[in-house]
Order: sequence, then C-alpha cells, then structure tokens
Amino acid sequence: MTERLWRALVVALATVLTLTVGGPAHAIEYEIFIDVDDDDDLYELYTSGQISEGTYDTLVDLMRRGTDLDTAAREDLYALPNLTYVDVDRILAYRAEAGHIHDPAALVTAGVLSELTLSSIAAFLTVGEVDPRKAPVNGSIRYQTVWTVGDNRAPPMVLQARVNTLQHLTLGMAGFLTHNRLGPVAWDPNRDALSAEIDRPRVRLPKAFIQWDTPEYGVILGSYRVGFGQRLTFDNSGRYTPNGFFLDDSYLRRVKLTRLCKESTGELDGVPCDTSKYGSPDYRFRYGLLGVAAGAKHISLPKGWLQLYGFFSFQPRDIYQYQVYDTDRCSDPTDSDNPDCSAPPVFKRRDPLLAESSEYSFQTLPNLFDLMLGGGNFSWFHDRRTHVGVTGYGAAPRWRAQGVDLDFRPYSPFPYGGAFGAVGADASWGYRWADLFVEVARSFDNQTKPGGGGMGTVVRHTATWDVHEIEVSARYYDKKFNNPFSRSIAAADQNAGLRASNEAGGRVRYSAQLADRVTLRTFLDVWSDVDRPRPQVKFYARADAQATDWFRPGLWFQVQDRDIGDNGGVESYCDLGDNAYDVDANGSTVTEDPQDTMPSTEPGATVVGCTGERYSMTARMRFDPHRRVWMQLQWRHDFTEDSDYPGSVRHDGAGIFLITTNPIDPLRIRMRWRYYDDDIQNRARYEQSVWGYFDVSYRVRRWFVPRVRYDLIFRLDRRDATLARSPNPEHWLWFEVSSRF
Repeated sequence: MTERLWRALVVALATVLTLTVGGPAHAIEYEIFIDVDDDDDLYELYTSGQISEGTYDTLVDLMRRGTDLDTAAREDLYALPNLTYVDVDRILAYRAEAGHIHDPAALVTAGVLSELTLSSIAAFLTVGEVDPRKAPVNGSIRYQTVWTVGDNRAPPMVLQARVNTLQHLTLGMAGFLTHNRLGPVAWDPNRDALSAEIDRPRVRLPKAFIQWDTPEYGVILGSYRVGFGQRLTFDNSGRYTPNGFFLDDSYLRRVKLTRLCKESTGELDGVPCDTSKYGSPDYRFRYGLLGVAAGAKHISLPKGWLQLYGFFSFQPRDIYQYQVYDTDRCSDPTDSDNPDCSAPPVFKRRDPLLAESSEYSFQTLPNLFDLMLGGGNFSWFHDRRTHVGVTGYGAAPRWRAQGVDLDFRPYSPFPYGGAFGAVGADASWGYRWADLFVEVARSFDNQTKPGGGGMGTVVRHTATWDVHEIEVSARYYDKKFNNPFSRSIAAADQNAGLRASNEAGGRVRYSAQLADRVTLRTFLDVWSDVDRPRPQVKFYARADAQATDWFRPGLWFQVQDRDIGDNGGVESYCDLGDNAYDVDANGSTVTEDPQDTMPSTEPGATVVGCTGERYSMTARMRFDPHRRVWMQLQWRHDFTEDSDYPGSVRHDGAGIFLITTNPIDPLRIRMRWRYYDDDIQNRARYEQSVWGYFDVSYRVRRWFVPRVRYDLIFRLDRRDATLARSPNPEHWLWFEVSSRF
C-alpha cells in the first residue's frame, strides 16, 4: 500500500506547487482561512475537523483577549488569522503615519487591507460601540452553565469578567463551580497509599489578575502567560510569535459526558458504583502561570532599544494519578518491570479512616504539588524585525503530601529528580521580503536515564513578497532535551510526555488566494525520532473557492504516515495526539473518559504499532441564499490502515449539516447535525454517533445578551460499553448570559 499512496502524494504535491506559483497568499499559522463572528463559530470549526485543538485553543485565547490595532506590536498582529507579514508591516506603517487607528475601516479606505481580510479579523479586535480611550470604565461579563439529563448534581458553572479603566489598567477573573473535582489528597500510612476526599461541588478561582500595561512598560499580578522567540526556551502563551506576557482568564467547554463512577474494587468485594452512568463535565482551562511578571519593553539606545522581562510564579498544580511514583519504594523510575515503580493507589477517604474503601481510577489529583518558577528575557532590537535575545528559567516542584516522597514518572511532562530549567538564545533578521528566525536552547534537569538535559534548535524562514508568503522551518531536539515549557514547532508524537523532544524534522507551509476567489493552503512536515530513525510525514492541501456570491465549495486532501519505510507487514495507524494521558506542562489536566479511550497507566502502552497510514478527503459546500441565512454541507472520508483489514483499509466517515440565520439583527438561530463513524464496516469496534443541536441568542441590549442551546447526542455503535451506557441518547441544556459595558 505504501508505494501506491506515495505516488498519490507526489502527484498531489506537484499539483499544489504548480497552482501556487504566481498566486497571492495569506497567513500560514492556521489550517484554513478563518472567518468567524464569535467563539461558537470557532468551536464549529474544531468539532467539524477544519482546525486542530491547538488552533482552536489559540484562537479562543486571541478572541477573548482582543487585539488593539492602535497599540499591538508586530508579533501580536502576526498572531491574528489571515494576516501576512506584508499586511502586518503595512498596518504598522499606516499607524506610524496616521498616529492612531481609531477606526479599523480606515485600513480598507487606505488600501492597507482588503475588505475581506478586515472582516475576517474583526472578531479578534477590541473595537466596540464606545472608544475605550473615551470611556472611564468598560469591560465584559459572561456567565455560562450546562445541565444534562440524569445528572442530579449541581450543574457546573463559569463566570468570566474583565474591566478596563484608566487607559492602561485591566482587572479580570474566571471562576468555576466544579462537581467532578476530588477533595484534598493526603498520604495514608496505614495503607501505604494516597487517599482523597470524594468529588462534590467546589468553587474554584484559578484565573484572576490585575495588569498595568503601556507601550513602554507593563506589570501583571495574578494569572498570566508568557513567551519569547521561537517558543523553544520558554512559552505557554499559545501565540505563534510571542514576545512578553499576556493576561490569562480563558476557559474552554467540553461536549463530552464524563463517567460518574471512577472507582475500582480496592478493599471491597466489588465496584461500589455503576460504571455505566455518565454526567456533565466540568469546564476546563489551560494552565498558565500564577504570580507576577514585569517588563520594560522599550529602553531607547543610540542605536535600537533594549527589552527586559522578568517573571515569577508559585502555582498549585493538579496531576493525573498515574503520573507519580513513590521514591522510597522505587530507586529507578524507568524500570517498568518493577511493580513498586507504578503509581501508588489512591483510596476514597472514609469516616472512620480505617473503614474498608474503594480505589479511585483515572482521576486527576488536585493541588498535589506546587510549582515554583522564575525566569527572564533580555533582548536588543535593531528594529522591529531584527533582534538578538537571551531567555532562561528555572523551576522546582514542591510536593504537598506529607509522609511520602513523591516524584514524576518518566512519561509525565515534568522531569523527575527535582529542579529543572532551560536557557537559550534567539535572533531574528528581516529585510524586504525575508524574515529569518533562529533559537538554540539547552535544558537542565536531574534525571538519570536519560538525564542532565540536552540541546534543541529551531530555524524558521518566512519569505513574503507582494501578497505571497512561504515558511520553511527545520528543528532538532535531542533525546535529553526535556523542557516542559517548550512549545516550539514539533509533531504530535511524544518522548517522555513531551512533543519537542527526541525529534528532527523539517516543515513547509504555503497559502494562496488565487484570482481573488480560491483560497489554497498547503502543509508538508517530515520528521523522525533521533534515537530510532523512522521517517514520518504529514501533508495536506486545502482549497476553498468563492464560485459565486452565494456558493463556496471546498476540497481538502490529507496524508499521514507514521513510518515512510515499507515494513512488509500489516500496519495499523493511530493518532498519537489522541492518547488519554496526553498532557503538557501548559495544558489542562487529563479529562478524557476511559470508556472511550481506555487510557493506559503505563508509559508507551498505547503507542505500540503506530506505523500505518491514513488518507483523508473532505468536501465542503457553503450556500448563502440570502444575506441573513447561510448553510453548510461537509463530508470527510478516511482511508485508514488497520490490522483488522489486511490487504485493505478501514473506512471512516463524518458528515455535517449546519444552518445559521439572523431573521432580525438582534436574533441569531443556529442548528447543526453531525454523523460520525470510526469504522463504517463494523459497528462494534469504535464510535458511531449522531449529534445535533439548536442554538438561539438574542441581543436585548449591549449589556444583556441571553443564549440557550439544546444538544441531542445518539450513540449508535454496538460496543458493550455503549450498550450499557446511560444516558443514551444524551440531552444537554446550555444557558449563557453575556454583557458588555
């Protein structure tokens, strides 16, 4: 099969290269041309497979933070979707000449941006009915909750608020009511194990900040993110080209029920609860930092300027229960044959304490350790495109459980052995159509196998002329490069819980807008492990055409091969990014449900045999029959190598129908149905489902916008877990109120 598939790939790549010569291009960070009105539209792109989870998280953060065209730096503007470096430099040149950009529409009048491009980024800009510079106080509040049938507990809730005042002062928070979160964890010396209080409704305030930010300097106290350079030494910002700190009050919702009973037998005669019942998931968030950060952004020099940042964080952290071990019982955590090196059991705490109890399974342990971290960045800029800089940080965990000496297991994203960190240097150079970026970093840790840290390097070149933009990058990460705060370019597979480790590869991205009607995006990534050469590839080409004013068809093609070499045997493809224990130092805790993913408690157990290929074809059609109505049809078909189909392929499919209408300006109605099948030929192996929802929002006033959404999910496959599952079908009811003032 490999030779036949590679012939198809060569033909597709040659076709793409032929089409792109001479065509104008758009920005390249995201998989498709992003044209949305709110974060619900982003969620649609994610659930329909048009953008990845990483892209969704990044764009949601960008949208909720907002970008001010009047103050944003070059890196901030380039993070916006659909903008090339040419667009960014034109915006900056216009701003320098005009002094201010009070009305973004002026960019279209001046010929800086096209009307289509400005319209596509409007949702990411901080532009409202009141100019913030003229309003003494402005801000926003959002409240959201969800209820599911069969779940009689208090529903999960989230409250997000942000206030801007005194031109440069911003205050914000995001608070949660959770009901799946365990209580405090402690060591039980009688059982030689951990114990935790039962899950119940709990109030949580992980995001709160106060920020003073000006073009010359800034300081933030509370929750924030920070990143520099090519994201190799330190980054948890989610930006493609970060430079500095960013406020953090974001959250994410999940439309996936969680199992109510995550307990095993333990000391009892049997499982004490019904493992087939499911309930509402909690809202989730991605970890940032919690502490203080300050920066002098522009210290003028006779030639250029200096930039200086410092940051400190002391943050309680949750961790997946299978990512820790007891150092008193295990001297070598890499010894997978030693049962003492497994994670200690976690018992359900009872009253009295010595009463027989069950064990928790697949749980996240709250506030099990504190992470203390400090770092800084020092850079000299010749101009906004050319600079050299140095970034470094150090971190150390402090375990909270008394009476036991815990540490991270080897496949946790954090290195075991104590303190860790990294130091690196980065540089950029830009002239006319070329921008070159490079960063080299050295990590440090106290691990023993492998230990001591290693080297990492990223080189990226962007060529931009007229409206063309091509990016070529190369990367090398030593097997000992264990930096949990590196978010540089990397494939989805992992080494010791990290993506940017034990990998060498190259990547090419290109985007084009052909004849002002066809949007084309291409991507090619080839990489291999450093210690075990096994070349892998991911390629896609995506084209969308504005055929008429009311019809926009699209066709996408994607190839993924976990081992380019022909092994001569039966191969099976799997997506390594889908592992249930997949989590990084910047991400949320593991929240996947074991009934669907069956996460392993041992490192590497779910990645054996992932050497196959998958081909995907997606056809999409969008219709705009009226200015107040648009519809979309989409079908994706996957051809996947599977050991259960020797000599053939497994067929997977997903179809989507979406309709959105605004009968009157304040009212928006949306309905969507999705059919999903992971194995069309066999209903007893993987998920088969139908998911529909109906969503209504009405803008009563700027300060009062209620919204109601109803979801209905049918799970149709014949797996034993699905047949026993309750509820099925699933009924979800969402309620949201948002306000701007």
